[in-house]
Amino acid sequence: MELFLTTLQQVAVLLIFIFVGYFLRKKEVISESGKKDLAKLLANLFAPCYSAMSLSTIINVKQIGQYLSLILAGAAVTVFGVLISIVLTKPLTKDKLQRNILIYALAFSNIGYFGYPVVAAIFGEVMRAQMMMFCLPMSVAINTYGYHILTSGVGQTEETPKFSQRISFLWKPPMLGFYAGVILGLLSSGLNFTLPKMLLDILSVAGQCQSAPAMLITGAVLANVPFKQLFTSWRPYIVGAIRLLCLPLLMMGVFCLIRLCGASGAMFALIFRLSVIVSALPVGMNTVVYPESVGQDSTEGAKTCFMSYLLALGTMPLVFMLMETVVKIF
Repeated sequence: MELFLTTLQQVAVLLIFIFVGYFLRKKEVISESGKKDLAKLLANLFAPCYSAMSLSTIINVKQIGQYLSLILAGAAVTVFGVLISIVLTKPLTKDKLQRNILIYALAFSNIGYFGYPVVAAIFGEVMRAQMMMFCLPMSVAINTYGYHILTSGVGQTEETPKFSQRISFLWKPPMLGFYAGVILGLLSSGLNFTLPKMLLDILSVAGQCQSAPAMLITGAVLANVPFKQLFTSWRPYIVGAIRLLCLPLLMMGVFCLIRLCGASGAMFALIFRLSVIVSALPVGMNTVVYPESVGQDSTEGAKTCFMSYLLALGTMPLVFMLMETVVKIF
């Protein structure tokens, strides 16, 4: 029961902020231009600072070797998620931008804004650190492939884009934050080098500013959609069901087959739990933040986010309890 209530509370907090953003936009407290400016701040400042700080704490020369199996397992789950999302979204829409949003929604869950705090609250700080190592490949994919598909087409003509345009995401702020985190982590663990405390505090404070604004932006985007349409659009229901139920159940099935083939041990159980947790989390907020930051329509992403968090109120506690039951059997 404690697991159920803790999970329910964490999801409810996100939904409350989304509704606050909706109300503030309806009352013009958040203007249309203010919404876009806040999205730019998130994508270009707050999120990169969060990446830099979080990665610098987990990128450790000794720990990377120790948790290599976690990193490899996380890479396999990431690749699997991307491939299956590309296949599953094909019949859902023909619009390129909408399909890219749906691909991101199925491939990448909300690990940063939501996943790490939830895991820390429910399972403890040790598993949170293990999850961050497990999600390292997914963080790379989010800041490269994810950012690219959610912002592709901006500033490009209908002609085939040049090579420099195709790889331009490599020097955008999300990737710069990733580079900074990796470099700081390696320097800190390998050479005992650390930034001055004031700079670390600036990165930390800026990084902590990302979660609430991301949810407020989602609510502000939804304010432009007639309230009835939030519940009558069919795609968010399908994406939510796949994201929150089908993928974690599929993950459980795959691991049960692997267990029958002889796999066992504490590391196997840990990888199983992390794979299910990542698969059961709601849609990532970047489906709203990244398109908004470059002036693209993020309505589809906002509706998908909203419905996934609404459905997660019921699915996440149940999936987590089922996961713990299976772990005991293992």
